[in-house]
Amino acid sequence: MSVREVSLPTAAVPRPGKCLESIDFDLHETPQYMSYVSANNEARLDWKGGFRWLYLCGVGLGAGVVAVFIQTSLKFVMEVKFGTQEWLSALGYGLWFRFTVWLLISLLLASVAGALVCYVEPLCAGSGIPEIKCYLNGVDQPNVLRLRTLIAKAVGIVCSVAAGLPCGKEGPMIHSGAIVGALAANANAGPLVGPYRPTCEARDLTAAGAAAGVAAAFGAPIGGVLFAVEEGATHINPAIVVRMFVCSSVAALFVRFFAGPREHEVPWGTLGIGVPVEFGRFSSSDQCYFLWELPIFAAMGVTGGLLGAAANSLNQRLTCWRMRRIGSRGTCRFVEALGVTAAIVSFNFFAPFLLAGSTELHQFSPVQRLFVDTGGSSMGSLFHGTEDMHTGMLFFFALVHFAQLIWTYGLGVPSGLFVPALLGGAAFGRLVGQALQGSAYVAAGPGIYALVGATAMMSGMARITISLSVILMETTGEAQWGLPIFLTTVAAKWIGDMFNKGIYDIHIDLKHVPLLEQRPEKQMLALQASDFMTSAVVTLDVVMKVESLVEVLEGCGHHGFPVLDPASKRFLGLVERSTLHHVLRLGRLVGAFTDASLPSKQSPGIVQYEEMLRHGHPGFPSLQEVRGMLTAGECAQMLDLRPYTNMGCFFVPAHTTASRCYRLFRSMGLRHLPVLGEDYLVQGIITRSNLLAAQEGHIKPGSRAPADLSDGKDMKRERQRARTREEKVFSSELACEMSPVIGLMSLEAQRDIRFEV
Repeated sequence: MSVREVSLPTAAVPRPGKCLESIDFDLHETPQYMSYVSANNEARLDWKGGFRWLYLCGVGLGAGVVAVFIQTSLKFVMEVKFGTQEWLSALGYGLWFRFTVWLLISLLLASVAGALVCYVEPLCAGSGIPEIKCYLNGVDQPNVLRLRTLIAKAVGIVCSVAAGLPCGKEGPMIHSGAIVGALAANANAGPLVGPYRPTCEARDLTAAGAAAGVAAAFGAPIGGVLFAVEEGATHINPAIVVRMFVCSSVAALFVRFFAGPREHEVPWGTLGIGVPVEFGRFSSSDQCYFLWELPIFAAMGVTGGLLGAAANSLNQRLTCWRMRRIGSRGTCRFVEALGVTAAIVSFNFFAPFLLAGSTELHQFSPVQRLFVDTGGSSMGSLFHGTEDMHTGMLFFFALVHFAQLIWTYGLGVPSGLFVPALLGGAAFGRLVGQALQGSAYVAAGPGIYALVGATAMMSGMARITISLSVILMETTGEAQWGLPIFLTTVAAKWIGDMFNKGIYDIHIDLKHVPLLEQRPEKQMLALQASDFMTSAVVTLDVVMKVESLVEVLEGCGHHGFPVLDPASKRFLGLVERSTLHHVLRLGRLVGAFTDASLPSKQSPGIVQYEEMLRHGHPGFPSLQEVRGMLTAGECAQMLDLRPYTNMGCFFVPAHTTASRCYRLFRSMGLRHLPVLGEDYLVQGIITRSNLLAAQEGHIKPGSRAPADLSDGKDMKRERQRARTREEKVFSSELACEMSPVIGLMSLEAQRDIRFEV
């Protein structure tokens, strides 16, 4: 769904950071910036390169620390939880009393996780992967990469998993790693102030942090790099891949170093295959398969695609209901989290008793423990269990877990999708493997079929292929199973894509995030830039009166302004709002303002780029703060915008096809793309919202996009159009006004939000 650029009058405009905004990843090579680069000699610039590698290692280390904290804390809480049951059993307490204690502990943990989402930071709900994917795509969402979100995420996921919900800790680890990378972008590099704050540098560190999060979660550095590439990094080049790999390797090394002694009782310093990470290694007897087993693996992939598509569809409907009835925070969502936890924990506590045997948790059989163990331990049982599990009980668990997974994802607690989806698929795969055992035409054991089933389910839900395959090979140490895994992931993705999108993309669409997909639609070949551009453009003269410039900034919410020659009206370049705010605030200190009535014999002063970095660039002060610092005399003076204008910015002729504009916009990470006619005259400007309107088929060849979408009175009409388009996509039952930001929001909260791209 497209989100058009809509601005409110100044009094109604929220402070920066509360809006859903696009991110400009293009480096603005203004004379001001080039002067900053030239002033730093080669020796000083070497600091930037050296510190970059230092910070990449630090980001990997930070992601590893978060992962170790989560794993260690979770193990401790689970030991206390199971130990309490054994202690109560030894004291002679009955089953119902032990269940009451089990439930109370689970509700206490769930209340902590729910409170962090419902009352502290709504954006720490879920896995965080959709949020990071949106950021790397160029959409800035409030609080996604804040330290508070990291703390809430790390603590909350421990409580969610320990409470007994079918949640995985791996997705939140990815989000946490990305936050560590984003925080590192605020650091200085020796004598250089904030060299990594420009959005392109911050994006690279964030992508490296996300890759490190995957590596820390699974001990899979290569899989981490591929995941970052596959799931959202549109800006990848070989240099960035190397940086991500170094960052991921440090994270994996740190986790392996601490995970072995703490979790697997091996000597300190033992690495390699002696420290099984997550899923462990298969026995030597499971090292081959027959050629004719490949169709079976492919059929499992098809089944995984169907089940994944069904799960996504059901979860989509449930999420719409939650958006409409519950909201993003507050008591309703908190109570829902506790209610779902109570229902799932109660059911899973008594479900093992359907199979005859002991009522003591520590005496459960492997198939019974699937209901009460964490996902990692259960995966180990399904992959490496040597005895056949009870078929009826295993099938019952697979169905129950599938339903609980759909119910839990989107709940008001931090929750990952990786291991729950893998676990459900592994249960189905183990059933297939046990059914085929004894046949002379089958060489792979039940554990291998569990691995293939896990692959099929995860790929069917998330539509991840290459990175998922490599992650599973790295976590199991079984490269020889690469072909079955590749075949399964491709089959699951192809079948799932026939019905709907992946679960992450579905949640992004439901929340109306203006995401630019990988490739433009075919109808965009017939469109030209003049068909869908915004024609009423707010422009600036190359030399302006300070008061006039402030009035222009107050009169609109745009973040990019074409700069024109006042005589010929020809396009000279593009200037950012953030730069203008800083220049207006700091200009008096350097003599950037000149008196128009007096001839100037020397060039006016320039606000240095480094000084803007010291004041938080690319963030910027509010316009109210800027106006409060300007005197009446300064408002009457002139400001030359040439030093702050990107003279070499990207632009396109009016006859350029929409598909080419789309590819340029997405690959270069642009926020604004001016459209020029003859003699370099500005005819319009293209933003993310214009591209999405063309992508979705709302613009026809030869038509014209609305002349101006910046007037506040168009807000209500635009929202109504958004709801109308949504009703065409979903049934009337699902049609509801979704939140424009990643956190689920009530309709009351939406009224205070502006759409800014």
